[in-house]
Amino acid sequence: MAKILNVLIGTIGILYICGQVTYYGFVQLLSTLGYIHAATVADSHKIIFDWVIFMAFLLVIFGCVALVANFIKFQTSHLGLRLIFNIVCIFMPFLHIKNHLTILFEGVFLILFGLYLATIRKSKLINGKN
Repeated sequence: MAKILNVLIGTIGILYICGQVTYYGFVQLLSTLGYIHAATVADSHKIIFDWVIFMAFLLVIFGCVALVANFIKFQTSHLGLRLIFNIVCIFMPFLHIKNHLTILFEGVFLILFGLYLATIRKSKLINGKN
């Protein structure tokens, strides 16, 4: 169950990042076109904003559940990677700053998720499970 939850929060995290990139991409595009209030025009129907808030909510809820599940399965390998990945997932929506720190934090999330998927694949190859 912990493995499924970790992959689920990784997928939700990627969708969260895609929503943020879409929103800030629209804001940047409208700013270069000369719109003064680009942030309000970019999401006038609140579709992207609601998507990001919903993904952030799911990320925190499933991240907490996955963290508890990983503490229960502490004897399995790569516990440190899984715990750091879960903690980054939980705090990613709360560290929402419009500067390079947010991009760095999201990059760390993507790297940790890639490492986690690589360890899953490696353990399946070693154990002979396809």
